[in-house]
Amino acid sequence: MKKLFTIIVTMLFAASLSLAVLGCKKSEDAANKVKEAANKATDKVYDATKEAATKVKDATKEAANKVTDATKEATTKVKEAANKAVNKAADKVFDTAKGTVSKVNDDTKDAVNKVNDAAGDAKEDLKKATE
Repeated sequence: MKKLFTIIVTMLFAASLSLAVLGCKKSEDAANKVKEAANKATDKVYDATKEAATKVKDATKEAANKVTDATKEATTKVKEAANKAVNKAADKVFDTAKGTVSKVNDDTKDAVNKVNDAAGDAKEDLKKATE
């Protein structure tokens, strides 16, 4: 009976080892499938990230170009407005100066006429006094 028990235990041990080897092999196959799936998923994530980065880069360039164009346009408008303001101010200064010069000329003419009249009067007074 001991021999029979030993044979049965040995057979059970061999069977359990066989089942363990098969289980490990199946487990290894499953692990390889998981590894392949993970690699595929990683590749997809990498490709999606790369594509998203390219889109962001392109969008950033486009936005930068729009900002540059808007800045150029705003600069042009500011220059035009500044030129108009300077020209308007220059016209006002010119008109004011022109008016001032005219008034000075008129006042000078009046002063010269008064001096001439006074000189003429003085000349007549001198003539009368010497006669």
